[in-house]
Amino acid sequence: MTLVNESVTLPNKYCATMSTLNPWKQRFYPQEGDGAPFDRVLFFSDAVFAIALTLMAVEIGIPEIDGDLASDPGALWDGIYAKGPNLTAYLVAFIWVAIYWRANHKFSVTLARMNGAYIIGVLVYLGFIALLPLPAGMLGEYVTNPLAVSLFAAYAATVSFMEVVLFVLADRGKLFRVPLNDRQRNGQIIGSLTPVVAFGISIPLAFRLGTGWAIGFWFVGSFALGMIMLRVFPQDVPES
Repeated sequence: MTLVNESVTLPNKYCATMSTLNPWKQRFYPQEGDGAPFDRVLFFSDAVFAIALTLMAVEIGIPEIDGDLASDPGALWDGIYAKGPNLTAYLVAFIWVAIYWRANHKFSVTLARMNGAYIIGVLVYLGFIALLPLPAGMLGEYVTNPLAVSLFAAYAATVSFMEVVLFVLADRGKLFRVPLNDRQRNGQIIGSLTPVVAFGISIPLAFRLGTGWAIGFWFVGSFALGMIMLRVFPQDVPES
């Protein structure tokens, strides 16, 4: 594999030193140059997201009806209507998986390279993404059960927290193309923790006010908290 030495810090030096490095002693996967190991991590991530979405769609299943499908369209409509909670759960899960994928894609662009610690963090993160169809399926089957909604909220909060972990690993490993100052670093971390807080608040809402309130708060609460955090902790980006 094409790796780069830890002592090489600038992207434009990667290609010049690539042929002189011992691959058994390298610790970084650069984006510049060949970039094959770096790209393989991204391709693997995209594949896990795609498989998770596919499995959630499969969980919806074919409508179950009583009677002759060819002669009783009303029974089929009833079966489709009965799948309403499953379809709603899929839509909710799809939106959040799409948000996670977009955030992961956007975050990967800021990286100049990856190291072993970051890749381990990515694997743990993708492990949660791959298992997301399970709590999503429970949400679809028992959308009116506060425990099912709370389990999905707790799971989604964990996935959101893993995004913060990946940020910290990248920052400590000096993996960003452009370093961040303390203000920028704190703003990014606080902003990324907003969904964690929103999902956490929704859990008591599910038991006290109902599951509809909790699910609505996932979106409304996350947006409102995000706007508040942007005002209190502006997330200015570093200049290249």
